[in-house]
Amino acid sequence: MEELYLNWYNFANEALRYEVENPRSFGKAHRIVVVGMGGSAIAGDMIAIIANSTGSIPVFVWKDFYTPKTLIDDSTAVLAISYSGNTRETILSLEQALRRTDMVGVVASNGKLLEIAKEKRLPYIQVRRGLVPRAALPILLYASLALLEACDVKLVEKSDVNEGIEVLRDVETAKSDSIYIASYLQRARLPLIVATTRYNALATRVKNELNENAKMPAKVEIAPELFHNDIVGWEAAVVSDRALIIESDIEYERALLSFYAEYLQERGFEVTELKLRGRSLLARYLYGSLVAGLASVRIAKMRGVDPMTTHSISKYKNLVTALEDRVRSSIEY
Repeated sequence: MEELYLNWYNFANEALRYEVENPRSFGKAHRIVVVGMGGSAIAGDMIAIIANSTGSIPVFVWKDFYTPKTLIDDSTAVLAISYSGNTRETILSLEQALRRTDMVGVVASNGKLLEIAKEKRLPYIQVRRGLVPRAALPILLYASLALLEACDVKLVEKSDVNEGIEVLRDVETAKSDSIYIASYLQRARLPLIVATTRYNALATRVKNELNENAKMPAKVEIAPELFHNDIVGWEAAVVSDRALIIESDIEYERALLSFYAEYLQERGFEVTELKLRGRSLLARYLYGSLVAGLASVRIAKMRGVDPMTTHSISKYKNLVTALEDRVRSSIEY
């Protein structure tokens, strides 16, 4: 598993060489909605944060079997991301979207989504097969940005795209940082991942990597929202653990995080920081994700668990397969 993360630099470069099939213009779109789940949808979460910071066009992410009527209309561009191409929630959401807009694109390695894209001549990119979705993050992220740009929706500047690739080249620094993070977190019972809103998707990514690779539960708290709820929960808590704070590149956000770090320490927490590299949000997201991936695999080894297997998810997929007819009948098309 570790070698997959160490190959992210090559994966990102590879993704930029993929051909966009059936490109068409999404230039009239007033918003973009990304549909997907899990390790595929996190690419959409990151795109939304990054794009919404540029102010060019709003991007929303929806993770369910359906999409609300108010979210998708004929002025909406929809991007369906599923590494396998067979994610039931994403397939049903795509089918709904096709009834509301003709601006729909697909990123997948195989499966039903690609069949739909080919049949309906939708813009799509077919990415390499044989990976687990969480290890395919740079491929899915860069392929998604490339597909949208080929359809006249440019969300990220070329300089930021290049910087994101370059931070992935420095695997030795990432490995060093991951060793420290793994050593810190591996003794935690329920690690607390803290970030600001701009790094919400990265905090979720860190949590998800600990969940799937290290088989470790984790809790995410986001500032400034956490100061209106989560912080109170620790006032009379009978347990404390270890907190990982994702650094910010904005001064006032650093002040908020510093305040919370001191607060948590007063309540018995150990606190450390995940330092990010790069100037752009894209680069900082990719570097943090790389460190999190490597650290979670290292923790898995320490705990004697297999980072590749996700037995519980497989059980859920069996349930969804059995429930599909009932799900379809309850969804309004």
